[in-house]
Amino acid sequence: MLWGEKMDNKIEIQRIKTDLESNLGNKIKFASKRGRKKKVVRSGVIEGIYPNIFVIKVDPAIEDEEMVEQRVSYRYSDIITRTVELALCEE
Repeated sequence: MLWGEKMDNKIEIQRIKTDLESNLGNKIKFASKRGRKKKVVRSGVIEGIYPNIFVIKVDPAIEDEEMVEQRVSYRYSDIITRTVELALCEE
């Protein structure tokens, strides 16, 4: 591993964290990988920004019988590795 690569990742993670902080409370759509060929797309609200993770409060799915609050957390590096993809919802 080159030192420059590690520094670039730290800078990129800080940029992602700053972008998420500026959108705290905003509605987003997110897609997360659930295996080699399966991707789950949901919507929710960015609820919390922490040093190593961020939390999304997930909107209940239409097919859910119970309206249970669900939260998911991801690492900032999950965005870099494309394990999760985020997009702001237009209101």
